[in-house]
Amino acid sequence: MGLGRTIISAAVASWARSSAKGKEPASPDAEDEMSRRPLLGLSLPPKQSFGSAAPPPTYGSTSRQASSSIHSSPERYRRDSQLGQVPEEGLEELDEEELDLEERGYYIGSYRQKVALYTFVPLSSLLVFVLFAFLPLLVWRSDPPSDSSYPKYFQSPVPELLVSISLWILSHHLRLPLFTITSSLLKSPIWNTLLFNILHVLLSQLLRLSAFPVLSIRHKMDYPLPTWKDPAFSRVWWIGLGWGLADVAVGITQGYEQLVLYREVMVPEDKVRDVLVRWKSGLSGLGGGRRASSDDALPLSPRAAEARENGENAAKPRSLEDAIKLAVDKDLEEIVRLKDREELEEIYGVPPIHIPVFVSCLQRIDSLILSMGHTLILSGTYLRSPLSFPDTDIPSMYKHYPFAIGFPLVVLVHLSLALLHSPNLLPRVGVHTMAYAGFLVGLGMTFAGLALWGALS
Repeated sequence: MGLGRTIISAAVASWARSSAKGKEPASPDAEDEMSRRPLLGLSLPPKQSFGSAAPPPTYGSTSRQASSSIHSSPERYRRDSQLGQVPEEGLEELDEEELDLEERGYYIGSYRQKVALYTFVPLSSLLVFVLFAFLPLLVWRSDPPSDSSYPKYFQSPVPELLVSISLWILSHHLRLPLFTITSSLLKSPIWNTLLFNILHVLLSQLLRLSAFPVLSIRHKMDYPLPTWKDPAFSRVWWIGLGWGLADVAVGITQGYEQLVLYREVMVPEDKVRDVLVRWKSGLSGLGGGRRASSDDALPLSPRAAEARENGENAAKPRSLEDAIKLAVDKDLEEIVRLKDREELEEIYGVPPIHIPVFVSCLQRIDSLILSMGHTLILSGTYLRSPLSFPDTDIPSMYKHYPFAIGFPLVVLVHLSLALLHSPNLLPRVGVHTMAYAGFLVGLGMTFAGLALWGALS
């Protein structure tokens, strides 16, 4: 028994010594290496593409590589790690970058791409205009007029287009005098907007109505009442097309002018990270005292790149005074463009460059359809009333009530849309909602006008 106990004790001691060898303490060098090894590989910021390296870390500054886990959240580790990102994280990071740029007055995107996409607006408007121009010839082909007092080379639809476009231009240029008058009468912005829109809508519809007696639509009708078989239907159709064409042309021109205001504050997508890294590196300077200015992103803007390309050929100021004047002029231009951008964003509720091209196309199509609807309803009711006759010997079939119903209806619909497009309501309603609502209202007005002319039977 003693010999057995001795053998067992020796075996236990041998096993204890072998276990102790596997638990030897690590050397100080190994401990330091382990403490320096990060749990996740942090991605370093991209290299500066501005021609100068980022400023080295100074006393009191915190570099991205030396940030401790105490001040770093798990979300930041997951965002900065080399592991694959899920789509939701990529979208969140893109939204954060976009917000960072917009806080400084810059927007993600290519100016040339925005202009190229906006080309669909005039193309779609031209396509719809051509469709409306050929629609009477394809669907409502009327008899040729019995007599025409127009010159040989000035036949319809040239007079109708010129008269309607001229009346629309007059209505458009009277907006500023009307707004000045209403602003001097009323100091409240709400009542001023209401009175201005009422006066302008009444004036524009009266000018549209004046096109019928100017072109002698009633005196050249072959039928007593409005019908699509009468050549007057085609003439009224072109009056509505001319009015809508002028409205669409001015709207497209204003759209391009709005895009130009954002030319200098557009940052291409492939250079967004460089801009943000440079701003952040500027903020992490000596004690955080250096602030990032808007000039940090100017080297990435399209205009700055163009200026660098043409910098050698550009004329340099001859004196210090000329250089100061040039700098002041550029600053004033920037302030004016900034003010214009702020006013547009207050009107629309969003930056115009964020409005989808489809919505812009729909807005221009709305102008054509609404113009056709208003013109057909006004003409259909006006030609049924005694107001279209200059003398007092009027047949009993003509009554006042069609025009007494049609004209206020057109004014009310036009006024409602105008008020919803005002700066007080459009940001709350939304540009998208107004584009769809205008399209539906325009279709309803157009079909109602066609019904008055008997074109739906």
